[in-house]
Amino acid sequence: MENEIKLTLAAEPFAKCYGILILENGDYMIEIDQSNIPTDFLSRLKKWYEEYYPYVTMSLKELESHREHTEKLDNIGIELLNEIYKNGIFSDLNINRYVYYSRGIDKPIVELN
Repeated sequence: MENEIKLTLAAEPFAKCYGILILENGDYMIEIDQSNIPTDFLSRLKKWYEEYYPYVTMSLKELESHREHTEKLDNIGIELLNEIYKNGIFSDLNINRYVYYSRGIDKPIVELN
């Protein structure tokens, strides 16, 4: 069976690098070396994460009143994930799947293979 290496972008406290978590066969794989991330991309990633992170502790019911803002943040997050994918930012890790997880609706909404 081939190893599955999955990169997930989600504003969650478990994520080790501003929302990026990399798993191998479902287990935590690697803490990302931030120095390998282009500086301009890293600053946008940090801004997205810091703006989204306050919503992490809210229930889905509480999140309903913030839907417009979380949808905007999801759109930014999806753009960031697309950039990671298209530019091969972590190509050295042999990632099989790229997933964007929306904290605003508590489910994955984009998957790239």
